[in-house]
Formats: sequence, C-alpha cells, structure tokens
Amino acid sequence: MTTTSNEDTSIGYILAAFARHSSQVAISHAGGEWTYGELLERVNRMARVLAAQGLRRGDVLALATGADPDTFALKFAANALGCTTWVLYDELGPSLLVEMLRYVEPSAVVLTPGRDDDRVLAALEQVPGTRVLALGKHPDAVDLAAAANAESAEPITVEAREEDLSSITLTGGTTGVPKGIPRTFARTSTYAPATLERFRMTQLMCTPIGHLGGTLAEVVLAAGGRVVLHQENTFDPTHVLDSIEHERIQFLWMQPSMLHRLLDHPALESTDTTSLRLLMVTGGPSAPERISQALNRFGPIIMTGYGTNEIGQITLLSLADHQRPELLTTVGQPVPGVQVNIRDVDHKSLPTGETGEIWVRGPGLMSGYYKRPDLTAAAVQDGWFCTGDLGFLDNDGYLSVVGRTKDTIVGVGETIYPAQIEKVLHRHQSVQQAVVFGATTGPDRDEKICTAVVLKPGQDLSEDAVAAWVRAEMGPAYAPEVVLILPAMPLIGSDKPDRVALRRLATERITGPGVTS
Repeated sequence: MTTTSNEDTSIGYILAAFARHSSQVAISHAGGEWTYGELLERVNRMARVLAAQGLRRGDVLALATGADPDTFALKFAANALGCTTWVLYDELGPSLLVEMLRYVEPSAVVLTPGRDDDRVLAALEQVPGTRVLALGKHPDAVDLAAAANAESAEPITVEAREEDLSSITLTGGTTGVPKGIPRTFARTSTYAPATLERFRMTQLMCTPIGHLGGTLAEVVLAAGGRVVLHQENTFDPTHVLDSIEHERIQFLWMQPSMLHRLLDHPALESTDTTSLRLLMVTGGPSAPERISQALNRFGPIIMTGYGTNEIGQITLLSLADHQRPELLTTVGQPVPGVQVNIRDVDHKSLPTGETGEIWVRGPGLMSGYYKRPDLTAAAVQDGWFCTGDLGFLDNDGYLSVVGRTKDTIVGVGETIYPAQIEKVLHRHQSVQQAVVFGATTGPDRDEKICTAVVLKPGQDLSEDAVAAWVRAEMGPAYAPEVVLILPAMPLIGSDKPDRVALRRLATERITGPGVTS
C-alpha cells in the first residue's frame, strides 16, 4: 500500500491540494457550487463505490458523462485507485464508438441517464464484458450517485504509482483508425509552483472535458482556482459571454473557430469582459486579422500556440509576442525543454525558411500509442516524434504551420498547403470559418481544391465570390474549384472539422449523389 497522499504522483498531489484549499469554491455548475472540501469528499465516496464495483489498479474506466461536475469526481476517484480514465467525446458516430470501445477495452463505462445513453448502450452490446454504470437511476446500470451518498467521506489511500497510466486520450479519427495517447501519473512541470501560481484563476469550461480545456481545468483545480462548468454539448457564444460577465471569468481556452463566433456575436460589444486575464486559443489555424481583432477587443491577453496530444505544448506565441503584428502568422517559439526540427521526406534536416515535416522532442513525449507498437515505431524515432504537420522556422526560431502532410493538395504545377488558403479566406469580412481540402474523382484521380465555408451571421456570399477572393489574393492556382457554403461545419468528437464528411459532400457536388471517389 502507498501512503494516503502519495504526492509523488499527479493524483496524490491534486488530492492533497484539494485538502489545502478545502474552504474555497472549486467548481460552479448548474446545480450550485462545490467547495474543495466537498469535491474531495465526493472523490473519496466515489472511489469506494468504484472499488466496490470491482475497479482495481490498472483497469480502464470510460466516462460518457459530459460536462457533469461528477465527471471530475469520477476521474479523480478512479485515478486514486490507480485506474486509467478515458473521457469519451460527445456525439461519436455509432461505428466509431464501437471501434474505440473495442480498441481501449474499458473495464466499465459510466453514462448519464437520459443523456445519449441509448447510443452508448447500443455500442456496448457489441463489446461484451464491459460493465455499465450510471450517474443516476437507470434500469440497466448501477446508480453510482446514490451509492456514493451511502459511503464514507474519509480519506482514501492513493493506490496509483508514477509508472501507471492515468489517462488515455484518443485522436479524433479524421484520417483513419483512432490512436490512444497514454499519460502516466508522474508529476510534470505543470505542477511546479510558478506554473500553478499563473493558473490560480477562474476558468470557464465551455468545451467538453475530454478536450484540452479539461486538462487545463485540472491544473486550475490543483492551483486552487475555480472552474465554471457549462453543461451544454455545444459551444454557445451567448452563454459564454453571459458567464464571462456574471461569473467574472479570468481564463478561457477556445479553438479558433469558437473565438471567431465570439468575435462575431452581436452581444460582444455590450458585454463586460474586463475580468479576463488570459484567452488561450489553440487547436487550429486562425487568421492574423482575427487575432488582431481579438487583441483590440480584449486587450493584450491573447496567447496562441501549437501542440499535439502526443507531446503536449510545443510552441507558444506569448502575450508580448502578440504585440508584434509580424509574428501573428506564426505559432510562436518552442516552450522550454522542447526542440523542433524541420525535415524532408528522407528525414534530413532542412535549412531555416524551408517547408518540411515538423519533428519534435521533449520531456512530455508519450511513451507510445496505446497497444499499438507498430504506430509508435512509425511516429517516434530516436526520441523524436513526427507530428505529420508541415511548417518552417524563421531565423529567430518562430514556427509557422502550413498544414498536414495528409492534407497537402497536389495542384497543377503547385503543392497547395490548405492552411495558407484558409488564412486568406478568414480575412474575408463575410467568412466566419473556412476549411480547405482536396477531393479526388474520376479515372485519372485528379485532385481538386475544395473549400467549405460558414458565413458570419447576416452575411451573404456566393460560391463564385469565394473562389474569386482567393484567386485575387493568391492567384489562379490556389482558387478552389469546389465551394460549399454550409450553415454549420460538420465536426468530429474533438470539435475539429470532419474532413471525411466534407470530402464526401465535395465529391457528391462533383460527380453527383451516391458516387464516391
């Protein structure tokens, strides 16, 4: 048995921090507030319930519980037992959900009654041997919430060890079989006093807990800050702006498309946002003009950057860097301890300024993809990880990302990087979100440049006008041949654009319904 706190592990440190901040408010949610003391008691009770249900060190617990505050309590409780947690993305397609469950093989799945539980149960029928648990009354599952109320709130013994897996994050599955990225309980620099001091803020969680926002929320909680939970399944800019003003939000993480929607919302100008101290925007490309717009509206509190689940944060464009307009086309410089190398197809280093594949190494690199040594061997070589992204470094070490290797479009005499066209489209006054991709059709498998566009509220723009804008800004070789004006962008579970669905729509536009490329 380990000691009760076991602060050498991340979960031991987090629970000890909860005890130190017991009287402070930890989580605000639709049902009220939990102090750190109440959260810790909930964790202790939940850990005893999970143990009574047979969960043991090394088991995997899947959480299909959304942005319920008990998602945090369950995650910490399972981790205290030495279990690995996997937070499922919302609205996963049936076949993808089954595929993920078969791959991860969780010992149990926790669902919320009435919250898409039929879909989860239908998937579990195809994965026999997985126990079903619930947060509330459910005819086919044990009610963990009721059982927890009958358990003792006394401190539990932390069974986790540093080398055990604390969590598995699955890639979104846009380009193939999902891959699991495991994390251990080893404490990282994230829990250094200086880092925690910076994150002692009030954070608005307006994205699923399985996203980066949930990881950052754990840092906020370890620091003694407060997390305000939105329990909707989708990003709602109206609710976000209302919470910023009334909850005095200080910290917010968003993807670029979410920032764009916030900037375009009519209530933004009349909303008091003076409480904000940090807006972190990562997870995709954003036009420099949009970042400048955010800086003008919110002040010098914007931080952007680049990272992957496999290694964590790779680069950051600091608050000070955002005051230099010429740097807004970059994703910043490598964070301390991380190295970036640009390589050609033969894995040879390229000179400064030349575009190639982005390779990185650093202390946060995963040990390997979960149960996939073949994929690990292909992606990790001599301690370096191949991101699959394309970019270049300037003379001062600032990185620019131009797209993904798999998304590169081979045009007529040109290699097209989608991110470059997306940045131009995002400069258009009517465009809220744009995704550029290639679609191949016909016997010659010619690849056409395609774009999907979502317009700002109240705007009208023709498909021809979209193509003409790119042609005028970049030249005819970059003009999209297929333009889709959509009411909303199709998304995968990680809230990133669903390029598979977009290619299908573009192919149908080219060849007609029912014909695939």
